Amino acid sequence: MTGQLLHMPLTNASVSSRRLHEQVLDALVERIVSGEFATGDSLPSEADLCEAYGVSRSSVREALRVLAEKGLIEVRHGLGTRVNPPETWDFMDALVLSVRRKSGAITPIVYELHEAREIVEREAAALAAERAKAEDLAALQAALEKMRASMSDATAFAEADFTFHRTIIEATRNRVLQRMASPIRELLEFAIQVTAPIPGELERACDEHLAIYDAVRAGDPAAAREAMRDHMNRAREAFAKLS
Repeated sequence: MTGQLLHMPLTNASVSSRRLHEQVLDALVERIVSGEFATGDSLPSEADLCEAYGVSRSSVREALRVLAEKGLIEVRHGLGTRVNPPETWDFMDALVLSVRRKSGAITPIVYELHEAREIVEREAAALAAERAKAEDLAALQAALEKMRASMSDATAFAEADFTFHRTIIEATRNRVLQRMASPIRELLEFAIQVTAPIPGELERACDEHLAIYDAVRAGDPAAAREAMRDHMNRAREAFAKLS
């Protein structure tokens, strides 16, 4: 059984800066989300996981605890650990999204992302126009400059794009909105990398972000809301053409 658990056991040489339980967690999330461990399947015992991954029982238990928090498994004391159906997973979790992205199962979620962002970020932009401080404006400008400098690198462009939108959210001074920002990174990067080959796409995105920035800097909530709406609508349309 142990030989079927892993392609390669974790060793001290593979740890680098990451903790062992995080590596076990990553491996198990990938195998669950990819369907290797299907809904209702029992995961191997703690002892088998320890042997397969070359880690201690405490590392395995911590990985299983986090898996349960993410909704991927149910730990039933005395009855083992079973894989939950996808409906119970934290589908906005960055690790879950990363695996979905690798497996090509992320497109439907991107459409839902666009809908949610259109609802949330329009008003976030308006709030940012009312509440942004000098350091927020400086961060937005730096993100814009990085976007302009990254036209030939979709990954770097996506990172700068995410930084821009995260800064808009942070400028609202609303802690609930700020907690909502982090999970969109994987989805945003995927959408940008898919649409980047469209001629003129990244240039248009830069112009749209500049319009948002100008409205926030001017302290004009209505203009910021409208600029964000225009950007979201066009980004959704660009993605729809390729999906």
